[in-house]
Amino acid sequence: MVGVDSHEVKLNYFAMAVAILDECNIETAFEKLQHAHPEKVRPHFTLEDIDDMRKFRDEGLSYYAIAKIYDVSRSTIIGRVARNGKEV
Repeated sequence: MVGVDSHEVKLNYFAMAVAILDECNIETAFEKLQHAHPEKVRPHFTLEDIDDMRKFRDEGLSYYAIAKIYDVSRSTIIGRVARNGKEV
């Protein structure tokens, strides 16, 4: 399964489970998932995104400024940069 995002696959399985358990169609199940916890959708960053975050930090941008670029929280940026080994 080249090019398949694991987050997307999980979302599909969750939607199928919701459709079965709530006895609704798949479109309704996807809507329910989106509205259930919209703030808990985990952002997906490519390796290129993470490299760009590091470059922004090297250029002197704050975590807050980088977070604004990617429309995520400051702590998300800190976690991504730290998790990938450059900064702690």
